[in-house]
Amino acid sequence: MQADGELITPLTILLAVTIAVAIYAWTVISRAQTVVPEGFRGVIYKDGKFLREVGPGRHWIFPRSTLKLVNVNEIAITVPSQEVLSQDRLALRMSAIVVLKIRDPRKALETSAEGYYNAIYRAIQLALRDVAAAGSLETLLDERADLDERLLKLAAPGCEAQGCELLRANVRDLMMPAEIRRIATEAARAKLEAAASLERARGEQATLRSLNNAARLLKGNPELMNLRVLQALSAGNGKSAPTLILSGGAGILPVQSNPSDAAQDEEN
Repeated sequence: MQADGELITPLTILLAVTIAVAIYAWTVISRAQTVVPEGFRGVIYKDGKFLREVGPGRHWIFPRSTLKLVNVNEIAITVPSQEVLSQDRLALRMSAIVVLKIRDPRKALETSAEGYYNAIYRAIQLALRDVAAAGSLETLLDERADLDERLLKLAAPGCEAQGCELLRANVRDLMMPAEIRRIATEAARAKLEAAASLERARGEQATLRSLNNAARLLKGNPELMNLRVLQALSAGNGKSAPTLILSGGAGILPVQSNPSDAAQDEEN
């Protein structure tokens, strides 16, 4: 029995050590596996140095290595309203929204110490200021549709420096202070009033020219006056004949514009 006990004890110890080693190995192997989801790219560093990039799927990450995930889907960045100065040094507020996509994950991680998101945000802010400083307030309002293209052109280099491609850029709001809005409204009202006065003057000139032409025709052709009088005295469709008032006590006589009406009156 003692021999059997001495034989069983080493086997038990060996079995326990084997199980412990297997559990440790399984733990290490499990931790070495990682999954990169769709829409992301993985950048692996070993001992702080770049090793490789990996796509979606399961990957082995050995000890002393780290994996950093980068979202390569389209990302929208909103820059809230900020105060900028136009070319004529008038203060206004502008906001923007941009859509970008990371094309170089390693460059996006390594270029800026503050992170690619903060660097792109700062680049958009500076681009908004450049857009406002490139024109006067009136120019910015008149060319509102072209501001998106200008912002895209100015912000694109800053995004490319972070390994990103700027897909779209839109100036969302262009707001003026209350005092500037009041001045702009008064200027627009003055322009409309001036246009209305000019149109009235043109109408009056056209009327005077028409009257002048009519006076010249009547002066050279007196019979036109008689025809115009007869036309004025004739009754229109659905209207009664006008009344002619004669001076010198002749009385008030109705003017008959139709001979048949006059014959009917005589019969009555």
